[in-house]
Amino acid sequence: MNKFILSLCGSALLSSHAIADIIISEVAEGTGYHKAIEIGNVGDSTVTLNGYQLQLNVNFGGNWTGDYSLDGITLAPYETYVVGNGNTNNDSDFLSRLDDINNTIANFNGDDPIRLTYNGNTVDMVGPDPEFNDRQNFNKDITLVRRSYTPNTNWDINQWEVRNTNDWSDLGYLDQEGTTPPPVEGIPATIMELQGEGAWSPYTDPSNGIYESEDYFAVTGIVTHVQEQKLGNDLLVGFFMQDQFGDGNPKTSEGIFVNAQPAGLETGDEVTVVGKVYEHYYWTQLNAASVEATGVKDVTITPTTIETIPSDLNFEQTLERYEGMLVRVNDQTDMRVTRTFGFDYSAYRNNMVLSYQTVNYHPNQFNAPLSEGAIEQDELNQDRRLFVESPVKASDGVVPWYENFAQDNGTGTTDDYIRVGASLSSQGLTGVIGYSYNEYRLYVLEPAGAQAFDHYQSLRPTQPDVVSGDLSVASFNVENFFTSPFGGRDNPLNQNRGAETYEEYQIQLDKIVSALVALDADIVGLIEIENNGFDEQSAIDTLVNALNSQLPKKKQYRIAKPKKNDGEGYVGTDAITNKIIYRKKAAKVKAIDVIEMPQQHVLLEDGSYKRAYQRDAFTATFKVKGAKKPLIVSTNHFKSKGSTCWEDEQGTQPNDPDLQGSCERFRVSAAYHLAETLGDMKGYKIVMGDLNSYGLEDPMLVLTDRKSAPKGYETFAARNTYIGGDETTGQPLHGDNGAKIKKSYGYIDIVESLKPHSYSYSYNDTVGTLDYVLVDKQLEKFVIDAQVWPINAVESTLFEYSSKYSGDLPKYGDAYRSSDHDPAIVTFKFSKK
Repeated sequence: MNKFILSLCGSALLSSHAIADIIISEVAEGTGYHKAIEIGNVGDSTVTLNGYQLQLNVNFGGNWTGDYSLDGITLAPYETYVVGNGNTNNDSDFLSRLDDINNTIANFNGDDPIRLTYNGNTVDMVGPDPEFNDRQNFNKDITLVRRSYTPNTNWDINQWEVRNTNDWSDLGYLDQEGTTPPPVEGIPATIMELQGEGAWSPYTDPSNGIYESEDYFAVTGIVTHVQEQKLGNDLLVGFFMQDQFGDGNPKTSEGIFVNAQPAGLETGDEVTVVGKVYEHYYWTQLNAASVEATGVKDVTITPTTIETIPSDLNFEQTLERYEGMLVRVNDQTDMRVTRTFGFDYSAYRNNMVLSYQTVNYHPNQFNAPLSEGAIEQDELNQDRRLFVESPVKASDGVVPWYENFAQDNGTGTTDDYIRVGASLSSQGLTGVIGYSYNEYRLYVLEPAGAQAFDHYQSLRPTQPDVVSGDLSVASFNVENFFTSPFGGRDNPLNQNRGAETYEEYQIQLDKIVSALVALDADIVGLIEIENNGFDEQSAIDTLVNALNSQLPKKKQYRIAKPKKNDGEGYVGTDAITNKIIYRKKAAKVKAIDVIEMPQQHVLLEDGSYKRAYQRDAFTATFKVKGAKKPLIVSTNHFKSKGSTCWEDEQGTQPNDPDLQGSCERFRVSAAYHLAETLGDMKGYKIVMGDLNSYGLEDPMLVLTDRKSAPKGYETFAARNTYIGGDETTGQPLHGDNGAKIKKSYGYIDIVESLKPHSYSYSYNDTVGTLDYVLVDKQLEKFVIDAQVWPINAVESTLFEYSSKYSGDLPKYGDAYRSSDHDPAIVTFKFSKK
């Protein structure tokens, strides 16, 4: 052990330890393995270090490791103990200063906090506490020498003298009198000068790996928000501050986030911060070396309304100009809700998304995949997003800044909702602008509510807005309506994809019934209903009985059943299926056909098979009064975009560059086979259901036409597909090479034709159509109206029947969010009157 004692009693007697006397007195973080930690006794009594331990927190990972015990070591006053790394290529000077070699505890870089504990309790800390701070380089390539001998569990750089790389000249030596180093001096600057006019500070250059300024700056501003605990790993402990007067230049932000412990600070305080400019994942911040309140308090900063200026290349550049500022987003900002309050998979918490001027459409909704238009739409979506957060993590079912969200209005529903497509009122939302996960984020600071939104163009409809005719036909995905857990018959897979409790089941049933009553269609194709037969033990029977109990006799429904079905049979082999209900007064069933859809069975090199399946098309032929031909209604649910097919795992597009999701070629196989089969049937034809394809994706180009696709655009069906079974029992459809499908079958997307830019589904922050009623050319002339009825996709997921992530939020039996898909409805007039 090393001693540097200026004055010491002749005989130092062993005394009971005083925790306040044992500190981490120096940390060397040099090149290579030149790593060392010095422990010092700054008291006036000898201390035995039983119960003391050193630990590391690697990369702010949350776990304290290393566990270097100091048991048995005795330190006289102002004596030190140094543990270091031995892999230093025989550097004799460095090694001679070590009392022990331990390559576990002395194996750190500039972003690994170190702590000293006594009997499990932290008594001293070097580096920010990982529980409240994100990963940062606080001592990279420097030596820290303690100059204030007070142990501190809150990291304070002012207690330390910073020395150059590989300067360990004091290692093993401890001054008897600790002296506080002079405060770090900074170059006087304004927030606007540090922010600059570009995407990052003029004193950094992330494009060349320079994320922190070389110089310290001294900056004065007014605190606009204090962040006392971190939010995820992107909003750290610290505070936002803003220049009180600005510089009159709209291209420079007047606010900045300060990464520092904000102890004692309040909104309205004036502070002077000395620190380096740091690009925290491209968010310009100040890493504070010191924060000093000037004594000026209660200064009010007026929120600045976010508005574009002519020089902005895009809306992302608009938001960059306000980074770190206290702002208001309102009607002048011209934004729309493009995702209601729900789960953000990047930040892994609930929030909302706004987009500039319009909702974000899926790139393939109005553009063929990978076309110039699709690429442009994807870029536009990225440029105009603004995530709406709260500075604290929202509890399940709570919108922190909307106190009355989802509260009952006294009639069994709520007027306090947020819907996709809503704009902001003149009041709007007020908060500070941050940046994380490659997105700008508004952290809302002031309470808001219904008055923050203008729902004029997105009011909740009570019924579809369509002209009535002789017949109405609708498609409705009922989002896994299952009865088997509640007394119904099991499905072929013995799965439950629906309600988990009876209370959830009853809410789900009530919501679907409410929606179907208001939909008021004569023929309804139901998708995602449990595949457990047709009789009183089935989901379809349960639903129809509940529905009919709410209807007069002349409007009640019947179930379309195959003639050879005994009432207990399955339709296909999945847990869910497609079915049809109808009103006898409006249509009479002539035939039921279950069209078996393609299966994929690809033999792999290891002898196993990659298999994929689709739901069968439930197809009913009706006789309709006034119609000269039978009406053939085929209800479908094509393969999902989530689970993979052979082409996704072994093919040439495993990373989904065309944004069609998984299995687009398998869905092309379904579209081709369905259209070919229907082509052999006589009558007017409707293809409807959840086709899991946006407006101009490959399956839709096959079913409709290719007028909107670039010249030479090609569509392909999946390889090794079979009808009616596997590679042994099925009828081959396409072989090892799949097939190029050149034909289009001319069906008309009638909703898009009559109501352009409609959408039925919302995922993340993009909207598009997955749910269709397609009519053939012979039938088109009888169509008088069509609509996607917006009751589900535009609503928050918190309104769904499931209580898994909605906490104590009230649940209602109304039609809103009765599914995750919107129903589509078409009305026809066949009579000449």
